[in-house]
Amino acid sequence: MKFEISISKRKTYLNIHVKEAVTPDLLKEFVEKTANNSIKSGINKFLFDLRQAPNQTSPLVHYDLVYDKSRELGFKPGSKHALLVSLENRNGYSFVETILLNAGYQSKIFTDEKDAIEWVEK
Repeated sequence: MKFEISISKRKTYLNIHVKEAVTPDLLKEFVEKTANNSIKSGINKFLFDLRQAPNQTSPLVHYDLVYDKSRELGFKPGSKHALLVSLENRNGYSFVETILLNAGYQSKIFTDEKDAIEWVEK
C-alpha cells in the first residue's frame, strides 16, 4: 500500500502515512482520500507523515491542488496540517508549507514526531 490513513488514538487528528515518493498522481490520490475521511469523521487536523516520501511533485502542482481543489474537496480554512518529514527531505516540502499558510490553512513542518503530534493536537 502506498499510503495509510488512520484516526489518532485520541480521535483528534487524521494520520496520513505516505510510504513512497510523492508523485502528482499519488498526491492527488491521498489528498482526495484524506478529504473523504475528514468529512466522514468530522476531523480537521492532519498529520502527514512524509518521512519515507521524498517530494517529486513540482511546487506548481502543489499550488494548484491547494488553491483549486482543497476547499472543493472539503478541507476547511484554518484546518491544521502538520508535515512530518525527514531531515533530507525538509527542503523539498518547505514550499508546500508556505502554500498552505498562504491559502489560509495552519501548517508547520516537523522532523520530530512528538513535536508534530503535540502541535497538531493543540
